[in-house]
Amino acid sequence: MKKIAIVGAGNVGISAAKAVMDSPDMELCGFIRRKEKAVPGFEKIPVAESVFDFSKKPDGAIICVPSKSVEPIEAKLLENGIYSVDAFDIHEELSPMKKRLSESAKIGNVSAVIGAGWDPGIDSIVRTLISAVIPEGKMFTNFGPGMSMGHTAAAKAVFGVADAVSVTIPAGNGKHTRKIYAVLEKNADKNAVEHGILSDGYFEHDECSVEFVDSVKPFFNTRHAVFIDAADGTHKLSFRMENDNPIMTGRMLVSAMRAAFLQKPGAYFMTEIPPCNFCAENCEKYL
Repeated sequence: MKKIAIVGAGNVGISAAKAVMDSPDMELCGFIRRKEKAVPGFEKIPVAESVFDFSKKPDGAIICVPSKSVEPIEAKLLENGIYSVDAFDIHEELSPMKKRLSESAKIGNVSAVIGAGWDPGIDSIVRTLISAVIPEGKMFTNFGPGMSMGHTAAAKAVFGVADAVSVTIPAGNGKHTRKIYAVLEKNADKNAVEHGILSDGYFEHDECSVEFVDSVKPFFNTRHAVFIDAADGTHKLSFRMENDNPIMTGRMLVSAMRAAFLQKPGAYFMTEIPPCNFCAENCEKYL
């Protein structure tokens, strides 16, 4: 039974914690968060500011914080011999981060699975399988409509934003528009906030608009969807998933945590791992 700590106690952290508790091969041993106060619904689970504050070091840690905060946390965990997984979702930064975290993992003689949500993550596996049978075709990944957790976290981090929700709207052929609903901090400059959001790397590649509102509650919905399709003129393959965003991400992180314990020291993408390593049971039943 592997002892697992959850770093972060937001929507994904809570979902990951529930998935750990439902896993026959894992035990939830604690939460890591900036304030050492109990997590609602998990009052009996220890809370600490650092994974090293627990009486016994966890075997693994599931990192559930915004992507821009992941790497320094994960590097320290790995270098101190703690297996880790994350849901880092800035696609263009994954490969260089993997190289750096591989070195940290080898120092601690452990492994990490990075970008282990549903995109990157399970969608990455689907795209890889599709490309194996339609190697010369065109492939598009269309997201939504739904709230993007990564984009929402990026908008909320902009100076002057009290709260925000970013909704992804598919425009076809892999293109998207994004609608950001934001609540301003008191005395915040509306123009500066809008510029701060739209110039962030999460948003600068898409057509985006910002609407300032009194509350984001009417726009908060964790449902999301993805549609991947590919064709080469003769063949066509499609994949569609509708999900609860944090629940799906939390489950994938737990599955990746299971797989991490089976890898040699280093950092891995989910596409590099045998699918059966993600399962708690004998996967021959799926043949």
